[in-house]
Amino acid sequence: MKQYYRRLLLPFLFAIFVVDGYATHLRAGEIVATRVSCTSRTFRITITVYIDTETGVHFGGPGEILNFGDGNWIEVPDTPTTPRPSLGDNMGMATFTIEHTYATVGRYILNYAEPFRNGGVVNLDDPLSTLFYLESTIVIDPLIGCDNTPRLLVPPIDKACVGAAWYHNPGAYDVDGDSLSYEMFVPKMGRGVDVNDYRDPNTKEFYDRGGLDYSTANEAGSNTPTFTIDADNGTIIWDAPGMQGEYNIAFLIKEWRKVDGVWVMLGYVERDMQIIVEDCLNNRPELLVPADICVEAGTLIDEDIFGYDPDSDSVIFNAYSEVFTVNPGATVSPLTYQASSQSNPARLDFQWQTTCNHVRDQAYNVVFKITDKPKSGGVRLVQFKTWRITVVGPAPEWQSVQQDLSAKTATLTWDAYECANAQKMQVWRRVDEFPYTPPDCVTGMPDFLGYTKLAEVPIGQSTYLDNNGGRGLAVGAQYCHRLVAVFPLPGGGESYLSKDTCLAPILADAPVITNVTVDKTSVDQGQITVKWRSPFDVDKVQFPPPYTYEVYRSEGITGKIAMMKPHPGKLTDSTYADIGINTEGLMYNYRILAYDANNNRVDTSFAACEAGSATTA
Repeated sequence: MKQYYRRLLLPFLFAIFVVDGYATHLRAGEIVATRVSCTSRTFRITITVYIDTETGVHFGGPGEILNFGDGNWIEVPDTPTTPRPSLGDNMGMATFTIEHTYATVGRYILNYAEPFRNGGVVNLDDPLSTLFYLESTIVIDPLIGCDNTPRLLVPPIDKACVGAAWYHNPGAYDVDGDSLSYEMFVPKMGRGVDVNDYRDPNTKEFYDRGGLDYSTANEAGSNTPTFTIDADNGTIIWDAPGMQGEYNIAFLIKEWRKVDGVWVMLGYVERDMQIIVEDCLNNRPELLVPADICVEAGTLIDEDIFGYDPDSDSVIFNAYSEVFTVNPGATVSPLTYQASSQSNPARLDFQWQTTCNHVRDQAYNVVFKITDKPKSGGVRLVQFKTWRITVVGPAPEWQSVQQDLSAKTATLTWDAYECANAQKMQVWRRVDEFPYTPPDCVTGMPDFLGYTKLAEVPIGQSTYLDNNGGRGLAVGAQYCHRLVAVFPLPGGGESYLSKDTCLAPILADAPVITNVTVDKTSVDQGQITVKWRSPFDVDKVQFPPPYTYEVYRSEGITGKIAMMKPHPGKLTDSTYADIGINTEGLMYNYRILAYDANNNRVDTSFAACEAGSATTA
């Protein structure tokens, strides 16, 4: 580690003499990491930087260090810049990629520092002596599973005009399907070290220095300027820039995963970038996207996105999302400049044939960008908007239900599930019918319906025997069942809830215990009252009333220990008080055996224990 700090000091000493050579080239950057395989601890780590090509200065070089966060580091070699005129005048990119294997599980902070920031940056002190610094975090934990950092698709290169709202969105997505959140972050010049005297771009001093009235400096001229980031979709809006100059900002993209029902923050990526504000006569274009949607797998999405420029300038659309890289992927057209006006907007056609492989818990974010092309030249302005598409699994379909009244069981059968990539099928049950149709995009089993999950079976299985855990279905109850298909992690996701299928109530052809209550707690003088109903659904021709009853008692929760008759004869009543027993140290189970008027045995009730009932025992 001492060697690392000694090497890192070299750029500081060297920069005293060559400040001009190192300044004004780095505009933005980030570090991303991709796990080579989920069975290894090797990551492919990539630093991407955006560079002003006018300087001729390269990315990397002697003493410029990528720290892996585990005590190891590597010197990033001098890396030539690749010109990217499509990103703007004098814009280029450089990337450095390396694989690194971690020795053990843990949380690791990747970071890279290079001298220095651009001298024209106005919202921090002494930028020519301030390191350009990037960091990201990765997590290796078998309890969490395979994890990669978010990926960023949108280059951070758009300029701004004084008085016009400025937009940026990183177009980030997570390859594992994890949820992302966004927050602003004070730019750093080292691990845990903020740049000196950082101020947000909408700080009042920059408007005062630009000769603007701060109280009316937003785009509409009606209020103070704002600088915000949407925590859910990552869109940054500066409404609106004031003084000309270069402004530095940084933000975090955090990834979240639900582990055992709790959201856990995994890693993050920091993007550090600049906003170049110029004085220009241009109005920002407008972008119109559809409302967020939720579709069943297999749906063809075909929507139009519209945009126009208030100055009737030509506009071009761009779209960024992982939906263009999945199989089958979405398409957009045209991706060329189009004439536009408010009365005749430009149009972008979006199409995506969804499949079962696209089902997951989190929505897909499609980031649309519109850019104008001023007739007079100069700065092109943009707007970003995000469209969220959620793909859910279709509801399972019932095939048949076969009920065996004598065995008190039901065999449930459903169609082979439409999405073979699902992992398992959940079988749910409740007593009594509850009409319910899931609203749009509400998947899984809502708690308020009062269903109990009986089982989770492999998705290839399409039948289940409900025998109430071996006890048989209780008499007198109407059981209703529903199904939910569950998709594998980390993407996860659940299907819509199936329709319910309800069994005919099982006839009460045996006594039904309704109450077992401990009236008195004592080691030897305890008392329990047992109440039951007669076998009211029994065939009264075959088993004529009136009925008499025998009471049987056993110890323990199983109902099979020390079974005996606490009352020697038969009872004509349907209530029995069991007295003189140890209700402090023992648990008791009861059964009731019914006889008809001819002293023929009718049937035996379910066992029921203290404070229990026949429908749950």
